Amino acid sequence: MQFLRSSWLVLLATVIGVGLFWFRPGGIEGPRVTPVAAEGKGFEHDAFDRVLAQALKADGTVDYAALAKDRTHLDHYLGQLAATAPGNAGHRFKTNDDRLAYYVNAYNAFVIAGVLDQCPVSDVNAHLMGGGFFWRLSFQMGQADTTLSDLEGLIRSAMGGDAAVRLALNKGAKGFPPPPAKALRGDTVHAQLAEHAQAALRLPQIARVEGDTVIVSKIFEWYARDFGDALPWIERTAPGLIPPGKTARYDDFDWSLNGACP
Repeated sequence: MQFLRSSWLVLLATVIGVGLFWFRPGGIEGPRVTPVAAEGKGFEHDAFDRVLAQALKADGTVDYAALAKDRTHLDHYLGQLAATAPGNAGHRFKTNDDRLAYYVNAYNAFVIAGVLDQCPVSDVNAHLMGGGFFWRLSFQMGQADTTLSDLEGLIRSAMGGDAAVRLALNKGAKGFPPPPAKALRGDTVHAQLAEHAQAALRLPQIARVEGDTVIVSKIFEWYARDFGDALPWIERTAPGLIPPGKTARYDDFDWSLNGACP
């Protein structure tokens, strides 16, 4: 009897150990590219501009087929991110805004690359158990591995209270606004974020009026500590967009992929 009990304990410990290893953060290797050394004194985001021009469609969806056909610009930018980041080359990111622009661009680039690497994908949040796309998939950043969840923590530390950042992060789902059409730059990042937020608030999946109610995205619920109450934030960001006297209700969220896998 003692032997059987010990055997079961060993088996249970083995199963738990395998489970912990299998579901460890960053345990799934994401896209890997050759690092590209930074040039000049700062960090150039021109390659990501080219990715967005290549893949971001007029309706806000991502043309993953176009990227699969020609990964030149995407892999170049991923190579830049792999080689250089604020964590290993702080001298290239002299201001907090420089770091914020880098982190948001990196996040959006990693999501695009991660989806492309994991295709076929139909629902980003359900693709890997427990939302694992965001915490199990690892990416190269500054000569180290990171996850989207780790990167989101860095973004929060750099956003300086600018909740518009939340509308600039595209997590690969139709419920989010598309990423900004141009890569963010440190010297213009908050102006770019404000412009993008104003456009995002006009999207029906973010805010729309139905009778006496404003149906707002769950993004405002998930990140309430950044936005505060949704309607006052919307009024400050896009004055006059919402008629007065309305109440807010959170919408169902659409996690389906913001495009189609090739």
